[in-house]
Amino acid sequence: EISEMAANSLPDAKKVFAGGSYAPVVDLTGKKIIVRDFTKPVEDESLPEGTFDIGRYNELRPGMYDTDLYKDTKNSIEGYAGVRNIHMGLDIGGPPGTPVCSFADGKIFKFGYNAPKGDYGHVIITSHVINGTPVWALYGHLSAKSCGFKCEGMEVKKGQVIGWFGTEKENGNWPPHVHFQLSFVQPKTHDLPGVVSLKDHPKSERQFPDPRLVLGQLYPGEGLLRPTAATS
Repeated sequence: EISEMAANSLPDAKKVFAGGSYAPVVDLTGKKIIVRDFTKPVEDESLPEGTFDIGRYNELRPGMYDTDLYKDTKNSIEGYAGVRNIHMGLDIGGPPGTPVCSFADGKIFKFGYNAPKGDYGHVIITSHVINGTPVWALYGHLSAKSCGFKCEGMEVKKGQVIGWFGTEKENGNWPPHVHFQLSFVQPKTHDLPGVVSLKDHPKSERQFPDPRLVLGQLYPGEGLLRPTAATS
C-alpha cells in the first residue's frame, strides 16, 4: 500500500519516459481503430473483422464493474479498495490470439492466473529500468499459453512477443483485449488494481502513469475522463 505522501515522491512520468524508444504492445499498423467512450453505456462492443479498439486510461466507467470482485468494496488490491471504477490502464481490443509484445527490454517479474470473474485471467508483469527508474508493466486478459514457458527473471527484449489475447473463457470473461498498465511501485504478486476509487484516484495517477507515454498518442486528451453529466 502506498500513502498520499509517498505517492507525491514518485518520479515525474513525463521525464522518466521522455526521449525513449518503445515498441508497440500490439501492432496496429494499417488497422482500423475505434476509440471507445466507456463513460457512458456501450450497447454493442463487438468489433468488425480487422478492427481494433482502444479503451482509455484514466476513465471513469460507471456501471461496467458489476461482478462480485468489485461489489466487495472492502476487498483491497495493493492497498486500493472502495468503489473502484476509474480505469488506470489502457485497453487494446481485437481478435483472440493477437500477439502482445514487451514495450521495452526487461525481465519477467511475475505471471499467473487471477480467476475471479471480471479479473485479469492470465496475466504477466514485466520489470524494466527506464532512464535509471524502475518501472513495472502489467499485461492482463491473456491466453493460458501466454504464461507457459515463463520463469521469473527471464529476460525479454523490446518488441518480443510475450503473450496473446485470451478468449472470454480464460481472460476473466471480457471481450478479447489486453489491459496494459505501468507502475512506479513494485507489485507484490501478479496483480495491480486496474481500476481505482475516486478517493484513491489522486495517488493512483502518480503510481500508474499514462501508458501513452510509451505507446504514443493513441487518442487525444489528458486528465480524468468523466461522464458528461458529471462535468456540467
